[in-house]
Amino acid sequence: MEIKVFYVPGISHFSYAVIGQKGIAVIDPKREIDDYLKLQREALLPITHILVTHHHADFISGHILLADATNAEVRIGENTAEGEEIELGDVVIKAVKTPGHTPEHTSFLLYEKAYGLNTPFAVFSGDSLFSGDVGRPDLFGPEMQEELTRALFETVSKYKKLPEHTLVYPAHGAGSFCGKKLSQRCPTTIGYEKLNNPMLKCRDYGEFTNLLFKHMPTPPPYYFTTSKRNRTESGLNREPARLKSLPLKTLADKTKTVIDLRDQAAFAAYHIPGSLNIAADAHFATGAGFALNPENEIVLVGSPADIAYARSILYMMGFDKISGLVEDAVESWRKAALPHESFPYLPPEKAFNLVKEDKAVIVDVRTESEYEEEHIPSALHIPLVKLKAQIDKLPRNRLIIFQCGHGCRGSLAASILQREGFPNVANMAGGLLAWKAKGFPVNT
Repeated sequence: MEIKVFYVPGISHFSYAVIGQKGIAVIDPKREIDDYLKLQREALLPITHILVTHHHADFISGHILLADATNAEVRIGENTAEGEEIELGDVVIKAVKTPGHTPEHTSFLLYEKAYGLNTPFAVFSGDSLFSGDVGRPDLFGPEMQEELTRALFETVSKYKKLPEHTLVYPAHGAGSFCGKKLSQRCPTTIGYEKLNNPMLKCRDYGEFTNLLFKHMPTPPPYYFTTSKRNRTESGLNREPARLKSLPLKTLADKTKTVIDLRDQAAFAAYHIPGSLNIAADAHFATGAGFALNPENEIVLVGSPADIAYARSILYMMGFDKISGLVEDAVESWRKAALPHESFPYLPPEKAFNLVKEDKAVIVDVRTESEYEEEHIPSALHIPLVKLKAQIDKLPRNRLIIFQCGHGCRGSLAASILQREGFPNVANMAGGLLAWKAKGFPVNT
């Protein structure tokens, strides 16, 4: 028996393959399925089962495409009974109902036959139990929140009864908004989580509820579209579209969302009017999830490698309306002497002095839990996901300096506001990390 781990950075998604003597079971597959097909060829074993713990909100599930390619049997939460078993020769996988994050959530216990079926070796916990946290139960609106919260509390109690040596393989790690404060540890163990996960240390339901919802971050808007698509299986069999090369004039089309994938410094110095800056790095998925609408046409601007990376992440997240790309877009725009925009990319000491002189205000666009942990004393807090809705809170008579953790979300926020007609915006280079490195004050 062997467990293979597959990880998608950005959306921080873990999927798994259990290799038994008689076949392979894939758990919570991503939309790009080539890795699983490659494993099948290398292992000289068929993929016989595809297990989906629940209908995910942050990525399009790959179970339809993978089933079409392998003829494997699909088991999804609501269609899987408590205690239902799957045999792969030397291992048995048993379903266990773990509702709370979603109503149908089902986890899968893994047993090795050689050691009996009374003690599980591992559990694939989906989004019900993470390292350091549990899955949020508030994605179905207030009408179901109480019911799901109580179900989640019972699910946590069920996990605490498992043997402490049981390995835990969650569906997400740090950076995901499927919980509040996830760790990147994968796998973890039940024993470690009982000692270190605050949600497993709560003594009663009241304490559990208070801690669970304290500073819960607002989820990215696309979650609700992606969750619905997974539930209805709308477009889940869609292959990634081949990107078309578009003419330069496309970048002036206001009906399209132009995403500039360059780094923050390059974007601040020179960019195409109306474009949004989401650098093609580890934080790309976070920015895209907060700023983009899956129903809008997207045009990508950047190097071939950056465009390939962004297209892959967007495809897995469910952003299928990518019109194409414009080759050498920024340089071609510059050579054509077309109007361009820029904004200051300020070092922390410059930002500190401007605020001290009452010439600027710092706006912290990080999440609620990040702000609560530490923040600049004078900063106005507006999470990136709420920026457009709370635009009236922002002053027009002073420079607005956006600040995040490292600078990427600050640049996106500045580009969003500039697109909304705010002329006096800036981004703090290095974000809070650079601010602290200079020894400037921070509240914790």
